[in-house]
Amino acid sequence: MTFHNVEAEQAVLGALLVENRVLDQVGDVLQPEFFADPVHRRIFEIATSRIRKGHLASPITMKLDLETDEGLRALGGPAYLMRLAGAAMVPAAREYAKLIVEAAARRTLHQIAAEADSRLQTGEDSQTVKLAILHSLQGLPEGASDESSYSLAKAMVEATEQAVAAYQGHSAFLKTGVGVLDGIIRGLAPGDLCLIAGATSMGKTSLALEIASNVAYRGDGVAFVSLEMTRQELATRMASAISRVPYTDLRDPATMTEDSFRKWIEATTKVSQGTMRIIPRHIRDIPAIHAAVSRAGLDFKSGKPALVVIDYAQLVRGQGKGRYEQMTEVSIGLKQMAGMLEVPVVALCQLSRDIGGREDKRPQLSDIKETGQFENDADQVVFCHREGYWLQRQGPRLDKNGQVTDQAKTEWQADISAVQNVMELIVRKNRHGRLATAEIGFHDATGRFWDLKKQHEIEGF
Repeated sequence: MTFHNVEAEQAVLGALLVENRVLDQVGDVLQPEFFADPVHRRIFEIATSRIRKGHLASPITMKLDLETDEGLRALGGPAYLMRLAGAAMVPAAREYAKLIVEAAARRTLHQIAAEADSRLQTGEDSQTVKLAILHSLQGLPEGASDESSYSLAKAMVEATEQAVAAYQGHSAFLKTGVGVLDGIIRGLAPGDLCLIAGATSMGKTSLALEIASNVAYRGDGVAFVSLEMTRQELATRMASAISRVPYTDLRDPATMTEDSFRKWIEATTKVSQGTMRIIPRHIRDIPAIHAAVSRAGLDFKSGKPALVVIDYAQLVRGQGKGRYEQMTEVSIGLKQMAGMLEVPVVALCQLSRDIGGREDKRPQLSDIKETGQFENDADQVVFCHREGYWLQRQGPRLDKNGQVTDQAKTEWQADISAVQNVMELIVRKNRHGRLATAEIGFHDATGRFWDLKKQHEIEGF
């Protein structure tokens, strides 16, 4: 059984080399990876690149680009390019492109079926295998339909329907409950992938728990995929935020005052009422996470969660030869999962350690660790930054003799005091709105947040 069409590939390449405007006919449906023959794939890549730069792509101009290509040499060298051009059928180029797409789709389906069979043979449950198939199908080449665009009128009708629904209070956008953040991103849409990123100890998990708690306490379902902490640790942190009792105190409750322990126990009642399901750390790859989230959704009134939280993305297991390929697959998989579930996914991300060596430690998109795909796939990127944490680690500035003067110490203490219990939420990417930075009150020991306009909230610290 064959899953390639060499003749169609030759026909399209020949037409392209004879008439570069053929790219307008096939460029919306053909990708280099759809070509089964690797030599044909390289010819299409080089020709497309030349044409899009305004250069001529012909057997003569491409001779230099491919003169060292061993695959082309095996087919006859530059003379093969001339044979392609000689057999060109320009008017039928799009029809041949459809045949290439169909062959690529068949190859992909064959591979998906083989992988599914392998998973079943190793004992994976049917739901996980099913979702692995669905994720793989997201990469299936789409048919080359004659209708490759939509009218502005149709788009405007759909946009108006969405706007009317939102105006009437039926918006599908999910509010995080963090006022200053909602003021910037205006909520999370179904299918959104929102990254919460930051250096170590910046409070990423605390912010994710704050958002998850706000959603869960108002009765909407949350699926929290905890790949770093146990379910007991998450519950402890949530109770600490309500009770204002540091969660580290719970490691040795015997040393706590009776009043503090009573407050913490009282807080557990509210935590227990939250509509949240915690997915444990042994469920680590995208299909398994998707399956677990879908099963968890059955416990919610809507039949699915209103929000999925992943703590954190770089702990999700991905396939690939190295970390870059693995994390690229994870990023794509998280975005696909958000779309397939039709719910927002909030994923935490670690940053490169290099940020600690910079003078200005406010993070940039390029600081996201291991792959730039996270930045590409995310709809929103929110960085957590605590200047007080870095000032504390830095200490007072030394004078030219390497000594700490009283003045330097006083200035350092004043600087720390000015930013104590303050977190900056830096929105570096927002596909649906503006970029901005907002400050919010944050107490690290309890993981509690508050509006800085309500300073009375911090009494007792």
